[in-house]
Amino acid sequence: MNAITTVAQKEIISGFRNRSYLTIAVVLMLITALALIAGARKFKQADAERQQAITEQRDRWLHQDPKHPHIAAHFGNFAYMPKPALSIFDSGLDDFTGTVAYLEPHRQNEFAFKPAEDGDVSVRFGTLSVALILQMVMPLVAIFLSFSAFSQEMEQQTIALLYAQGLTFRQLYTGKFLGLSTLLLLLLIPVLVLWMAVQLWSAGPAPLPWVRLLLLCALYAGYMLIYIAAALLISAHRRNSKKSLLLLLGIYVFAVILMPKWAASTGNHRYTLPSKYEFTAALQADIAQGIDGHNPSGKRADRLKDALLKQYHVDTIAKLPFNFEGYVMQAGETYSSKVYDKHFDKLQHILISQNRLSQWCSYIDPYIAVYGLSMAFAGTDYYTHLDFQHQAEFYRRSFVQQMNLEMQNKSKLGDWEYKANRASFAQVPAFAYQVPGLVQSLRPYLPGLLSLLLWMGIILFYVYRYPVYLF
Repeated sequence: MNAITTVAQKEIISGFRNRSYLTIAVVLMLITALALIAGARKFKQADAERQQAITEQRDRWLHQDPKHPHIAAHFGNFAYMPKPALSIFDSGLDDFTGTVAYLEPHRQNEFAFKPAEDGDVSVRFGTLSVALILQMVMPLVAIFLSFSAFSQEMEQQTIALLYAQGLTFRQLYTGKFLGLSTLLLLLLIPVLVLWMAVQLWSAGPAPLPWVRLLLLCALYAGYMLIYIAAALLISAHRRNSKKSLLLLLGIYVFAVILMPKWAASTGNHRYTLPSKYEFTAALQADIAQGIDGHNPSGKRADRLKDALLKQYHVDTIAKLPFNFEGYVMQAGETYSSKVYDKHFDKLQHILISQNRLSQWCSYIDPYIAVYGLSMAFAGTDYYTHLDFQHQAEFYRRSFVQQMNLEMQNKSKLGDWEYKANRASFAQVPAFAYQVPGLVQSLRPYLPGLLSLLLWMGIILFYVYRYPVYLF
């Protein structure tokens, strides 16, 4: 154990004596500070705008003039997606998915306010964030720290002396791994401390999701250790520093640029999304086959009327114990909701299949695993946005149904002068998004989590089951 400690101390001391290491530390802190300042400012502004919009919209709904219940439903509501506190660390897909939905009867509107729509082409490469720095910059730092760890010993012919003193490859590898990992983690600690300080300041009185925050720290620490461990093995086998560096840079380009691009392109090709025109046309064609809630005298409404007359044993709809027009209105809403469910479920199945393909690719590329898990921990991934869509749609159907039922049960047939008052509007609760739990957030990314554990296991198995001796 003393030999391992000595090797680790030697690597740490050599790192501190290297001016490049100190330069990297300074540059890393500067770009991290810039990323955090931009992220915190964006978070504070978005949160303030959201809170103001929620207050104004709720006041607008509650204090609208008395009107017919269905017309009040068309007055509409809004669903605002809260900005996750950890979006300061990883903004994920927030710039692309939209954060506001206008909710009204008969239709599901697209989400609005997508910052990427107003940005230039550079937004495709992602906004500067701590996550982006750790995913793309820190692996390069790990490579430059480790690429010559063994090859330099062989070039300087000191490796034989180390073995002559009784060291084994396992001891030498473990010592170098511990030393270089310490150097890399010493670079990470100031970054994480700065991030947590900004996170606490930005969150204000709101509680932080500490479990998610700590898991993010563990995720990126593990990601860096995988790069160090793999770089040491390559350095041991290449025996030449230049060849080792070139190979490691090639692996980096493959893992961070080529493989994610290939996975996305393959997913798009294998699971092709319909065009917006095709999707809308198919949706409208199915809706046209159902009940028109605004036309109680249509053919489909007539069939519904006949069934109700038979069920309630009356000869005219005026004798029904409720307003038939309100009943038809809700029947049309129920039918259109089923149509939307059918088509959106198909669309979401395609998107989930594309994402699942990328997740399986994480067994080859740890970067893909970390990319997805980071967004999942931060609450800025596709599945969190999909959950928000589902909750917003459930709320839309609930408040529209509530207005239609008031029309059905409190007004009379043909009475379009009936007005719902502010007491009725107050019975519609405000929309409140419930953030999914940690287990629900991580479930789609289980392949990625397992892939990281597998990578660690393979490296450890190789080092300690099949040691190599280098001379």
